[in-house]
Amino acid sequence: MIAAMAEGAERLLGVLRRRTAATLGLLMVQFLVGMAVNLYVTTPTHHAGAGSGPYLSGALASVLWSFSSGLPLLIVHVVIGILLLLSGVELVVHAVRSRRGASMVWLAAGGLTAILFAGFNGASFLKYDQNISSMLMAVGFAVAVACYAVILTLSA
Repeated sequence: MIAAMAEGAERLLGVLRRRTAATLGLLMVQFLVGMAVNLYVTTPTHHAGAGSGPYLSGALASVLWSFSSGLPLLIVHVVIGILLLLSGVELVVHAVRSRRGASMVWLAAGGLTAILFAGFNGASFLKYDQNISSMLMAVGFAVAVACYAVILTLSA
């Protein structure tokens, strides 16, 4: 009975490790695509959601506009961002299920928060076209990578 429980806990920890490694890989791809968007894509200053007005509705309109923008790198960047959001939520669930302590859950939640932070600043960049938003996306990326790298280290 105890051996079966230990085996189940080890299996859950293995799932957490694999999903964390996959999320880190996806974060690296997102970073590279984001750099390509930054260097090679010019976002029009006038599109749905751009400019002043309520942040949330404008940011949502900007993100929805990105899908019809005809800018393939931007579309890929937004899609990967959505996948990262889903992956971040999944990692919190796996961290809770792994029963490896509060530190894993806090780190997974920190990674998810950093992904959300980067995403909100990405939407802000589309809405306001300010370079600080791009910088803050990079900060969110770095914090998420740090959180997930620590999870991998602690789960080894």
